[in-house]
Amino acid sequence: MKRNFFYFAWRELTRSAYLRKNMAAKGVLIFLALYFSLVALAMGFNLSEHLSANFPDQSQISAFNSLIFIYVGFELVIRIMVQNLPTFGFQPFLIIPVKRKRIARYMLNKSLLHFFNFLPLFLLLPFTFRAAVHELETPVLFAWLGSLFLMIFVNHFLAIYIKWRTNESDWFFYGFLTVAASIFAIDYFEVFDITANFGKLFDLIVRNPIYVVVFPLAIIALYTLNNRYLLNRFYIDEISQKKKETKAYDFSWLNQVGEYGKMLSLEVKMIARNKRPRTSAIMSILFIFYGLIIYQDADVREIPEAIMAFGGMFMTGIFSMTYGQFFPAWHSRYYPFLMAQNVKMKQVLQSAFFLMAVTNIIFYLLSLGYMYLSPKVLYIHFAVMLYNIGVNSFVIFALGLNSRKSINLDERGMFNYQGMGATQWLIAFPIIFGPMAVYGLLSWTIGNIGAYIVLGSLGLIGIILHPRLIDYFTKEYLKRKHRMIAAYKKS
Repeated sequence: MKRNFFYFAWRELTRSAYLRKNMAAKGVLIFLALYFSLVALAMGFNLSEHLSANFPDQSQISAFNSLIFIYVGFELVIRIMVQNLPTFGFQPFLIIPVKRKRIARYMLNKSLLHFFNFLPLFLLLPFTFRAAVHELETPVLFAWLGSLFLMIFVNHFLAIYIKWRTNESDWFFYGFLTVAASIFAIDYFEVFDITANFGKLFDLIVRNPIYVVVFPLAIIALYTLNNRYLLNRFYIDEISQKKKETKAYDFSWLNQVGEYGKMLSLEVKMIARNKRPRTSAIMSILFIFYGLIIYQDADVREIPEAIMAFGGMFMTGIFSMTYGQFFPAWHSRYYPFLMAQNVKMKQVLQSAFFLMAVTNIIFYLLSLGYMYLSPKVLYIHFAVMLYNIGVNSFVIFALGLNSRKSINLDERGMFNYQGMGATQWLIAFPIIFGPMAVYGLLSWTIGNIGAYIVLGSLGLIGIILHPRLIDYFTKEYLKRKHRMIAAYKKS
């Protein structure tokens, strides 16, 4: 039956219409897989020299062990964001005499064939042959190497379980973010050295290889936990029943904003009620902490103003970027219905512009906390905020004219490539790198202050002329209305 499961899964894949869709996204993913494999391989061959230079008082194995927690934690977060959950069209098998345990085991076993389970080998094996074989005796080497291999699968099953639970419950998602942030803060502010103590577990295995048994036990526990999770949901009524409780949101007060208030209320409801736009909005709020990374050395050295301009562009405009990336495809599922209602295209564009403008202002006010690190944040972020509102908003509208991919609002938001077309992949260039290129040219010719004045002035001109610009884009969207509807129905 396992052979049949693999056969059915293969036929499901080859017959799926999705196989022939999103070829650009698949090409990018293949390129990234090859790129990161080569990077990991290069790091593996050069890791020995780096450890010797940075940890001269430790053996290379001990230095390597002290860094494992950083890699494991980073990989766990990336797995949760990127790694797909094991899926299989098991519903037809629930009405025939096939054990549910066998289906669950097949799904979990098949999930092991994932790129992230092979990527660490490109880093680990070169380091093993260049350094570990010279420091460890053969039995100890096998125990140490086995513990690292098994740690990969611990991370694998832990990521799957966390992702299943976070997809099912928003509260579990927020809880995971809280725990992850707490662990990072405890380690970063040296309340407790989690990194070093986690590395001591592998040092203990080097001294006494019998402790490698901890990892098979952890894998069995996580495998059982995932297996039970699946078995508790292998019922027809469990699948068909919509257990998600709908919440009522009252945004009627937005109708007082103006003639486009009705559409603005619809936009906000769409974000609040659906998983994918809601996740994008929440993650946009979290990106306000991006400044802690790029401004962290402000008390030691002066931060380059180009970095501050980039940080301001990113932090104040992150919601516009994530929201505008799929505009107007957010409404693709009901776009024909929307076009048939008494809602003018001008109202759609006005509401989107107003939403992006307000969020830019809110994120700018939140970013003013970084004035504690540098007072320049006040005027640099203000200039790029004006540019985001007055220029980037209309760049987003221009790119949205080529929107052809519909969006599934109920899917996860993080690293979800459904609905990704060439427009979505290329949007970062004019939105982020475009203004940075303008800033670089202006700062080189007229200086930094002059560059901020020009960027802010361009944004202010766009804000003043936004009624005329919206009228222009209204005509362009109406010209492409039927083509967009036809494309959304096909995708």
